[in-house]
Amino acid sequence: MVLVKKRELANLAGDHLADVADATGQGIQRINTNPHLPWSFLTHTGLTIHPPNLRKDQ
Repeated sequence: MVLVKKRELANLAGDHLADVADATGQGIQRINTNPHLPWSFLTHTGLTIHPPNLRKDQ
C-alpha cells in the first residue's frame, strides 16, 4: 500500500470518499498489472509462499 500512498494518493484532496476509493483502485490495478511488484512486496517482508502439501487420497 505504500506505493499507492506515494503515487495515487499523494496530495489527493478528493471531495468525496469515492474519489479516494477510485484512486486506490487505480493504484491496486497498477500493481496487479506488473507481475514483479506483488512478488517484490512479498520478498521485502521476508515471507515465502509454499504450495500446499497435496496427498493423492484427497
